[in-house]
Amino acid sequence: MTKIGLIGAENSHTHGFCESIAGGQKYPGFDITHVYGGDSPKACSVLVEKFGLTECASEEEIINICDAFIITYRKGSMHYDAVMKVLKAGKPMFNDKPFTTELAKAVEIVEYAKKNNILICGGSTIKNYSGLGKVKQKIKPGSTVVISFSADPESPYDGFWFYGIHSVEACIKLLGEDFKSVSAFRTGNNIVAAVGYGDKNCVITTSPDSDGMNISIINAGLAESFLVNADPGVNTAADDLINMLTNNALPLDNSFYVAAIKLMVEIMASAGI
Repeated sequence: MTKIGLIGAENSHTHGFCESIAGGQKYPGFDITHVYGGDSPKACSVLVEKFGLTECASEEEIINICDAFIITYRKGSMHYDAVMKVLKAGKPMFNDKPFTTELAKAVEIVEYAKKNNILICGGSTIKNYSGLGKVKQKIKPGSTVVISFSADPESPYDGFWFYGIHSVEACIKLLGEDFKSVSAFRTGNNIVAAVGYGDKNCVITTSPDSDGMNISIINAGLAESFLVNADPGVNTAADDLINMLTNNALPLDNSFYVAAIKLMVEIMASAGI
């Protein structure tokens, strides 16, 4: 049995992971057994009671006990230290969104994992939704893609990082990692960013009040709109982790996460966030 540990308890994603993996029923041979919840002792107690997990007193303790990990701190700024501890122990993990909040740290994580042949995946699950694949088929040279979703630059969980990463990862998934230019501005708590790719463009708009991810593709003046929702009944984060561990292969090249963090940093710098 592969023992999986949760590092971070406050994030609501922990319940999704536990409902999919804890108990070993959906994924035989894998079980979430331990949790470290220093970020929220109250939320940690709920997980222990609801899913029968064993609480650990520190990151170091849970890293010594478990075989693989899910980093679920709500603040992306807390991910780096925990991730590096797991990597230096030589163990694989799912690093929830946002991967981290500094480009240099994202690069360090990816390079260390690659150099030492350690499996790591994570980020936003929106990039896995089947709806994005259907949208991507419509994009061609000359297209302008408009992505609208929720994000709050005043969020207590590292501001724009907390939800802005969803739209940014969607942009990278749809148009690629090789963006050429970024220009953004802020009006109140709304953010608009133009991302240039040379032969196509993406416009990201976020507002705290947005509901659902809306994507429009404008080709030759004609617009086609899509509402991208989560695939029903599919916990793509759990699937990514278990498939990675089972197949000993990454769901996607880790350069994706570096590109997403780079785009986030450039958007926030341009918008003055």
